[in-house]
Amino acid sequence: MSWRWRITRWLVRPLLKALIGLREEGTAYIPREGRLIICPNHRSFWDPILVGAAATRELYFLAKRDLFQNRLFAALIRAYHAVPLYREGGGKGALKVAIELLSQEKAVVIFPEGTRNRTDRPLLPLKDGAALLAARTGAPILPAYIIGTRDHFWEWVLRRKPVLVRFGKPLYPKGASKAEIKALTQALEEAMLRLAEALPLSPGLS
Repeated sequence: MSWRWRITRWLVRPLLKALIGLREEGTAYIPREGRLIICPNHRSFWDPILVGAAATRELYFLAKRDLFQNRLFAALIRAYHAVPLYREGGGKGALKVAIELLSQEKAVVIFPEGTRNRTDRPLLPLKDGAALLAARTGAPILPAYIIGTRDHFWEWVLRRKPVLVRFGKPLYPKGASKAEIKALTQALEEAMLRLAEALPLSPGLS
């Protein structure tokens, strides 16, 4: 990890544990090095921070372009590896950026639902972008699920209900055909749903 990432995580992680009871599960599935695509669900503005605090390595985030309109905020999130998504050309610009990051053996976070989930369902239908990226780069996909982020941040603090970030076993691309990409997206969705449905707060949590 870079010194900035290491120091920030050292400060932020204990704070989140104290305020919202942040817990992690499955961090042993996160490889310490090498290209990786992490795919969490997305319900809250805070999800990138929670994933970054829970993960055991430095992460890069593909973020929607709107977040970069404020210059000060843009400078802050760029410092922690947020990369703007340019959707021109059907998202090809975003794909190019992600491929470049993975070629440098980075870990890239992609929210495969494509937008925040404001429904009662555990997941929105997943987009094929993460599977396509995995097929093109050979990077494994690490499914993840964040439990407890539907409410407002301060409601988490007041109710003292822990927020849990779960990581699952990596999924590996088997080919680049349309059928194989669809199958990998389906496998990712099933893995994320299993993480969502597993019993919370087992004794092995960190």
